[in-house]
Amino acid sequence: MTYAQFFTQATSHAPYAYQCRLAGGENADPQGGFEQGADCQSQLIHIPTGLGKTSAVVLAWLWNRVHLRSEKWPRRLVYCLPMRTLVEQTHEEAKKWLGDSLWDGHGPHEGKVGLHLLMGGEDSGEWDVYPEENAILIGTQDMLLSRALNRGYGMSRYRWPMHFGLLNNDCLWVMDETQLMGVGVETSAQLDGFRRDGAMSTVGCCPTWWMSATLEDSRLATVDHPMPADGWQRLQLSPEEMEEPRSRPRELIGAKKAVSPCKLSLSHGTKAEYAKNLVAVVIKQHQPGTLTLVVVNRVGRAQEIYEALTTPDKKSKQSLYDPARVALIHSRFRPKDRLRHEELLFGDGDRIVIATQAVEAGVDVSARLLITELAPWSSLVQRIGRCNRRAEYSDAEVIWVDLQAKDATDALLLPYAADDLNSARSALAGTTDASPQSLGNIQVPKTPVVRPVIRRRDLVDLFDTTPDICGQDLDISRYIRDGADSDVQFFWRDLEGDSPADTEPPPERQELCRVSVGDAVKFLGKEKTSAWVWNSLERKWQSAPKPRPGAVYLIAATSGGYDDALGWTGEPKTKRLTTLRPPERDKDAHDSDSDTFLQSWQSLGDHTLQVVSATDALTSCLARDWAEALRTAALWHDVGKAHAEFQVMLRNGDPAREGTLWAKSAELTGKCKRRGFRHELASALAWLVQSPADATDRALVAYLIASHHGKVRLSIRSLPDEKGDPQDPERLFARGIWQGDVLPAVQFDGLAVPETTLDLSFMRMGEGAHGPSWLARTIGLRDRFGPFRLAFLETLLRAADARASRKVQN
Repeated sequence: MTYAQFFTQATSHAPYAYQCRLAGGENADPQGGFEQGADCQSQLIHIPTGLGKTSAVVLAWLWNRVHLRSEKWPRRLVYCLPMRTLVEQTHEEAKKWLGDSLWDGHGPHEGKVGLHLLMGGEDSGEWDVYPEENAILIGTQDMLLSRALNRGYGMSRYRWPMHFGLLNNDCLWVMDETQLMGVGVETSAQLDGFRRDGAMSTVGCCPTWWMSATLEDSRLATVDHPMPADGWQRLQLSPEEMEEPRSRPRELIGAKKAVSPCKLSLSHGTKAEYAKNLVAVVIKQHQPGTLTLVVVNRVGRAQEIYEALTTPDKKSKQSLYDPARVALIHSRFRPKDRLRHEELLFGDGDRIVIATQAVEAGVDVSARLLITELAPWSSLVQRIGRCNRRAEYSDAEVIWVDLQAKDATDALLLPYAADDLNSARSALAGTTDASPQSLGNIQVPKTPVVRPVIRRRDLVDLFDTTPDICGQDLDISRYIRDGADSDVQFFWRDLEGDSPADTEPPPERQELCRVSVGDAVKFLGKEKTSAWVWNSLERKWQSAPKPRPGAVYLIAATSGGYDDALGWTGEPKTKRLTTLRPPERDKDAHDSDSDTFLQSWQSLGDHTLQVVSATDALTSCLARDWAEALRTAALWHDVGKAHAEFQVMLRNGDPAREGTLWAKSAELTGKCKRRGFRHELASALAWLVQSPADATDRALVAYLIASHHGKVRLSIRSLPDEKGDPQDPERLFARGIWQGDVLPAVQFDGLAVPETTLDLSFMRMGEGAHGPSWLARTIGLRDRFGPFRLAFLETLLRAADARASRKVQN
């Protein structure tokens, strides 16, 4: 099969020449008649809108990694987008292109490609327990970049290291629509530089592709990612592609769009009647049977315009336009409420869509008429790209609405800066045609922006996932999005009392609504607003503290703030707010052991041998150099379950189960009497006590054992309010282990451990009876392997353990 045949089979049309070069290299046959692939390296992809950039990158990866089985291409494709609307659209396209190669999440994974969504509240599936398989991960920059920095938003903190390890090793990162990503561009550049650094090198290659029609490549030149002497590797249309008569690229690039200013402008004088007057313009200019797209800069204005179009008049009982043909698109909807609007947006025929920046980039619609408020030039180019996108209209037009502010600090200009709007206004003043070709000839000065840049020491510090003594974590939001763009997530519930019960289930994806941190602060500061956040250490819902980016908050339905038809409003008086009640399920907690209570009994020896087998399978294809250390860690990883406190919890008073050391219980749930008990800490301490001082990779084995649930990693310390031996206040204790605890002998095929007295002196600074402190050992490992590789190694044992546990479940 040639690439042209491969591409046509997936998309039903032949590839463009640039798509062939991306998949097959600079010398690839422009007609796609090649059978070999290209090397995979970091590069810029600068292609005009509407020319299939998404299919270009996804199918280039599928061709090389999956079809040709090239080891030069990473096994995971990480597709990062600024908005969840784009994520869902890209996911649906990728699903079609994969066809029969798509893994369904249930049968054997081998030979199939995983396809996973990483968004707030989205169940991404257990992609992280299949590190050896090919997978496509599609998500927002919030979800993906936060995971790449080991502080994953909207997920269990104890799985952070797994996603950190997998997203920084053996991945091709695609940063799409970079003009909307803000500081995420600089963060991605720094990460690309770190991954190439010998001291922080990765397992497998991990290049990055930056992709946009309006890319500012100077932003990629950061302190650890300097511009190469010969410039960035770049993919763009060739002069032949731009000029060839009757070619599809030329047809799209030259698609005419007449540009004119609107007689209506937004000012303090017109603000009160703005929505009503703009609707009049829309009704007058809209042609039945076509799509009219109206893009404004603020969610509140979009909601007002939508209501002005769809709310029935009090006298006539008629709305100005059929509500069934009007959609509202912005980023402050719950998924279930946004669905009807998106179905209309992506539908056919007569419709009017009122939107915000959520449609600026990547949204595959083609409007005959675009009415847009003034915005920065790069944003205008993207908005204009939604008009006559497929070159099917001969009368396409763009009407822009000016913003007339009192001064540069006027709130009417938000969320943009006055200088950027002034530059865009000047560019539009002399523009009559907005075809991509015409826009490409317009040069607009860019306002310099100083953004925070994550440094090497910052990333190294983020490797430690232990919260501080107040239970807080290092704040990474300034590296994810520009300050005003940081979000939290709200979900609403009907509560029986004044506060949620501890059994109140966590949210599901359909309940979650993104809210800016600024709006969240205002809303939670209102007198009658009731909100809570889950405390994984205390295992309870607690009153919401000051909002932090990425956090998830439960809101009492009586507090309002949301309307089913309009989305987030921030207003306590809400006309329409329906709530969901998902079934109860296990919540994130430090002392939870959901993989232990699998409704089936399994001995410690049987489970361990299954984990060893799964570990051997993973290391044979991913980590042969560390196979011995990982195998040893697998043998010892659950030795601590022999602890009397843990066995009592598993047996739950069943005398018939005495006499056997168990790893899995048929009980539905259980809780150890010692608060915060962690069997993996007992396992690691047993290894350090029993292993020879000169054992190969002794410290690495101990760390892999301790970290296999993500709850004991760089440091060992007791939890807040954890209590030790009431008879001996001087006795050391941490994570439910007390100094001098005795583990009984453990013996099964491949391992024989005598009775062991556990020594917690490792938690103290300095040299002890058994060598350096725990902290000195783990920091030494982090600096020896680098944070990316060490996280990858701990992920392999965790994946093996999880897969062995699933076998018992199934």
